[in-house]
Amino acid sequence: MTNSLAILHRDMTTVMKDVADIKAKTSNTPVSAVLQSQPMALVHAVAPVSMEMNVAGSPTMASDAKSVNKTKAYRLLREHLWDPKFKSKHLAEIQANNGKPRWNTAVNFNQSPNTELTENLVAYLERNFVGAGLRKSDVCDFVYMNFTSRKRAANKSQAKKKSDNACNRRSSREKEHLKRRKTVYQSNKTAIDDEMKRDCSGLIIEEAMSVGESDDGTSPHVSYSGLRLRRPGWRSDEYNHFITLVDNKVVADLGLNSHQLLSRAFGKTVEGPVPDAIASKFLQ
Repeated sequence: MTNSLAILHRDMTTVMKDVADIKAKTSNTPVSAVLQSQPMALVHAVAPVSMEMNVAGSPTMASDAKSVNKTKAYRLLREHLWDPKFKSKHLAEIQANNGKPRWNTAVNFNQSPNTELTENLVAYLERNFVGAGLRKSDVCDFVYMNFTSRKRAANKSQAKKKSDNACNRRSSREKEHLKRRKTVYQSNKTAIDDEMKRDCSGLIIEEAMSVGESDDGTSPHVSYSGLRLRRPGWRSDEYNHFITLVDNKVVADLGLNSHQLLSRAFGKTVEGPVPDAIASKFLQ
């Protein structure tokens, strides 16, 4: 840049000198004649200025090249590593993906075997991009970003898997308990109907239990020893008493095996509309 400014200063001095000469001659000579006599001086002065302006614009071109190389480097890094979402109908392609290096998301970035993989990846990218607009620190940033991205995805997958397992356990548990309730009611129908002072046939249906009789899987009220129930607000006190009678009979019939059941206690009332399956059967 210093050299460019020196050249520019020299050329401007030449231009000023030429202008002074032109002024001195124009008093007695037509301007066109003066210009024709000085063609080389003017061309010599203008050309270097144009050349140096092109040099001054090069940082923008360098910045664009760096941005392009960043994109290429990150894409190459992702292609070099194992892809957990890779799908193919060709066994060879699947085997090739499985054979690629991968992060161990169960340990930190600065722990083995991730440290060894980091060294290999940095060396791999250095050969292709360092010196071509990227620094080694840029390459290291790409590698770390890739690790954190993979770790977040793995943690999310584990959380979803845990949530799905909890949901499946709840569903299985409630379906089994619904079967027990129906069986126990049929076995103790007379005693329960006498207690309720009405025929309760057909009142034990899944739509009345699914929301109110299961835990949400994340509630702090759920412990190893029992469940806190979420009871629908549309259920009457009479119906709740009926369910309690049936559950007591379930425990009594299991006898010594009742420890297989998690204890069930009221947690909170959940407001919501009456399910269509309930409203269509019991309009009043």
